[in-house]
Amino acid sequence: MRKLTFIIMIMVMVVMAFPAMAQDDDLSLPDFVDYTECEVDLTGGDVTIYHIGDLSGAYAAITLPLVAGLNDALNYFNARGGVCGATLSQSAFDTGGDPNRTAEGYEQVHAQDPDVIVLYSSADSELLRPTVADDEVPIIISAGSLPGLYGENGNEPGWVFATNPLYADQFATFCDYIGANPDLYPDPVIGYMGWGGPVAAFGLAAFTPEAIAHCEEAGVEVLPQAQTFLPIADSTSVSTLVETHINDGASIIYVNALASGPVRVAEAIELIGFSEELVLGSVNWGLDTSAMLLSADSLRASDGLPVVDGMIGSMPFAWYSDDLPGIALLLEQAAENGRGIETINISYILGWTLADTYLEMYTIAANNVAAEQGLEDGTAILNAINGAIIKDTILSMDFDPLGLYNFSYPGGEIRALPNNRIVQMVFESAEITGPPTLVELTEFAPAPDTRLRLFDDE
Repeated sequence: MRKLTFIIMIMVMVVMAFPAMAQDDDLSLPDFVDYTECEVDLTGGDVTIYHIGDLSGAYAAITLPLVAGLNDALNYFNARGGVCGATLSQSAFDTGGDPNRTAEGYEQVHAQDPDVIVLYSSADSELLRPTVADDEVPIIISAGSLPGLYGENGNEPGWVFATNPLYADQFATFCDYIGANPDLYPDPVIGYMGWGGPVAAFGLAAFTPEAIAHCEEAGVEVLPQAQTFLPIADSTSVSTLVETHINDGASIIYVNALASGPVRVAEAIELIGFSEELVLGSVNWGLDTSAMLLSADSLRASDGLPVVDGMIGSMPFAWYSDDLPGIALLLEQAAENGRGIETINISYILGWTLADTYLEMYTIAANNVAAEQGLEDGTAILNAINGAIIKDTILSMDFDPLGLYNFSYPGGEIRALPNNRIVQMVFESAEITGPPTLVELTEFAPAPDTRLRLFDDE
């Protein structure tokens, strides 16, 4: 890959940067998780979680909690033996929000011979998809566009694995819920909105012919023209786009954006006086603490609640309002590590589950390598693990990281985790004291696989 010599590289090395957690009397792994037993001793070794993405630009409010979650999780798991004795650590390349630096970041990280890399952005997965396939380095990402995961023809599963359903499949799940509840949503018409410009790989990822066709079959009309806006747009400019959808008959606005995205749309709806008439929906990243905090000072005139109150959408993993031991552990550790409410969001959950997934993934890989190659030395075992082995390991896993979602790619042909559910963000008052309450409207179930429609006529 051509080196981008005109850009200055910033490598952020993050290893135990935050205060260590309090030591428990019983330093054992969580008993509510079914871990693979270690058959090797990797003491003295290191398993590094390499990740590439925006840590100081527009996405920092979303990504820095991932780093915090990783740090807290690594401290926790290392105190309990790490990966069969090996220490878990992390190393991040900060693109600063400049998509032109993604290739540089990959070049720098790849020089360190990683077995697997974590990305944040759908656009980055699309850019690096052919390169990681050539280099045989699997990617884990909590995002996922069709071309990033399956190629332009939608039928080439590659080396990129998403830990949530495709955004198009989340949109289809949303339509299934709307269509199944005609008493709540009579004659539903959806106006789709998403980020455009350089972030359109995310913003328009759900607006596919296949997802739209699925919605139509569910009894939900989708307006033919998506309305896009930039992350820097204000509610006044966004209101013009909302009005266009209203004039075309929309009764529901669906937003494929995160953080400020759904907030600007909700503010725009309030600005033009349609908060009582329009239903607001969003992708999983919209149902987040970040959106809640950004709307703290944007209150509806009718009830004094934040404008995102009542928003519905996907949440393909457990949330802080779920009564689960994994959630209790995260909240306990967040408190012990002094994490503020701005950190207790989706990314903090993903940092913890990512670390737990690495622990299980490398345990399986190390056991298999030792058995297949007759190795006993921990260093030799870790050196023998490579990207191809990690990919095979990922495809073999059926694991529930901290019991918060299911990490499994059944059949080896899917590259996005299928399970999803619909939730609603609700507020009892405008006072914000913790992460938002998400009320479950549907149970976890596989999202529709809209990708299959591409091959209906073949």
